[in-house]
Amino acid sequence: MLGAALAITLTTVATTTLAGRPLQTEDAGVLGRGECEFEAAFRRESGVEAPSAREITGQVGCGVGVQTQLALALVRSRSGATRGEGVAFSGKTFMRELTDTQAGLVLAYAIADARASGQSFRHESTEIKAVLSAPLADAWLLHGNLGWSRAESERQNSTIWSAAVERIGVGRFDLMAEVFGDDRGAPWWNTGLRYTVIDQRLFLDASYGAQIKRGRPKLLTVGLKLAF
Repeated sequence: MLGAALAITLTTVATTTLAGRPLQTEDAGVLGRGECEFEAAFRRESGVEAPSAREITGQVGCGVGVQTQLALALVRSRSGATRGEGVAFSGKTFMRELTDTQAGLVLAYAIADARASGQSFRHESTEIKAVLSAPLADAWLLHGNLGWSRAESERQNSTIWSAAVERIGVGRFDLMAEVFGDDRGAPWWNTGLRYTVIDQRLFLDASYGAQIKRGRPKLLTVGLKLAF
């Protein structure tokens, strides 16, 4: 069986693939047919009640038409002395397209399999959620997510939620902040930034946050995105 700390870590695979980096909150943007993105990220979650968990994730996503984009992600994880791997398939389909003047609404979904080192892959998590993004005045964006997730290793269903605000185009930076969580634990706060290296092509990002509870588990991520 998966170790408890590793199971918690790999259960985040589906959620991670449904996030608008560097946030944990997804946005309502959907790639057009033939548009693709490669994303790579490092994630470290630390606390006093469990060993620190580290993940390295690589993901490729493309627009496939019919208002939909699909993605495949691979993840390697370590928690204490335990190592594991995960694979996730995710997508999102818009019901209302996001534009500069119109709020967008999409349905996002993901399934993930995982294994501890030396074991076989097995289904670990399923997630589905509604995603709303709304443009505000002066290059601000507001994002909200609400959905359901299932962690097989813990045999638990959860209601998941998040809300984020984003300020785009501060020079070559986008600045953002969010709160997120589920109905089984204390919420988290998170802040992030994205830097445009090459316009519409290459981006670097980072985030830092903590859970609002005693011991304050912390979350750090760094990553990049290449559009092609």
